[in-house]
Amino acid sequence: MQIKIVSFAGNNLPEELQERVDIIRHKLKFSENKPTIASVEWLEPLRLSGNWVPELVSIAGGIPVSAEADEHSPYGSWGEIRLQDPDILIIMPLGFPIERTLNEIDLLLQLPGFDQLKAVKNNRVYIADGNRYFNRPGPCIVDSIEILAEIINPKQFIFGYEGDGWIKFVAL
Repeated sequence: MQIKIVSFAGNNLPEELQERVDIIRHKLKFSENKPTIASVEWLEPLRLSGNWVPELVSIAGGIPVSAEADEHSPYGSWGEIRLQDPDILIIMPLGFPIERTLNEIDLLLQLPGFDQLKAVKNNRVYIADGNRYFNRPGPCIVDSIEILAEIINPKQFIFGYEGDGWIKFVAL
């Protein structure tokens, strides 16, 4: 799937949105460091982000694990995620703002071996505002790509979403 912003009548917005996506693609064109990303869409039962999110992850410089673009969000087994051992874990539950995810994060923290994941050991666990940015298609999909680019490639991208669109989660 290729993200292509469709036009809105009498508005330059689509071109501006496409430019934002193209800038990210251009900056990452020759990047060889592509970390593996597990994006969690639901906590119980565990569900990984499918549909458009794997493509957004790819555009932002990551390799999505256990989910395919244009496929429904798969129910994942915790064992499969542990086996994949992603470099980065992004938690973005359907309909949840960051605060609600923080209230329910224990569902993940209690899973066996959570603290042994590479993402946890390397302090690369993030919570994103799934409700506002990731759970619906639309113009905010470009914001979603920028959020992912900030998370995946923090030395290359600073768009200003940290603290509002996403936070770093430190599992103690």
